[in-house]
Amino acid sequence: MEQTLIILKPDAIKRGLVGLTIETFEKTGLKLMAAKMVTPDEQVIKNHYPGTKEWITEMGNKTLSSFKQAGRDVKKEMGTDDPYKLGSFVYERLIKYWQEGPIIVMVFEGPNAVAVCRKLRGHTIPSLADAGTILAQYSFDSSTLSSSLDRAVKTFIHASGSVQEAEREIKYWFKGAQFDVYSREVDTLYLSK
Repeated sequence: MEQTLIILKPDAIKRGLVGLTIETFEKTGLKLMAAKMVTPDEQVIKNHYPGTKEWITEMGNKTLSSFKQAGRDVKKEMGTDDPYKLGSFVYERLIKYWQEGPIIVMVFEGPNAVAVCRKLRGHTIPSLADAGTILAQYSFDSSTLSSSLDRAVKTFIHASGSVQEAEREIKYWFKGAQFDVYSREVDTLYLSK
């Protein structure tokens, strides 16, 4: 059994995608263990992300890749092709994006919960998401579009990327919380002998 963190960002709430998103995860058999709505300040958001040089550079490399796939000149449009500088732009925009309104922070539990949630959510660049995933169905955003509008890619769902990341994020957002254990009828289909 694993637990994973899902965050519905401000645009999910503004677009009325909260129920649909929760339903998508629950229909697979994942169990909602905790949920809260918060309006995080800048420091809370910064602390959510690793913010390391490697992480920022990785964000920049994703931006470079998106521009290359679109056949666009990142240096001409963004003023640089340095992955760290591009990643720094992305990081700043993410912080602004998460402050556009309240967010909903949730913990889901189930076998392979991290991988299942990531797969259901889809690629963080919606145009690259597999058909049928939440982002493929409900978003068309891209790095090139968002960069031209000086904002982050509106992905509306954060899903932990690994078991270790999920553990860190759950401890961060739900400090010291003990989640109630409860049973559902669907659990007996998968979890009993």
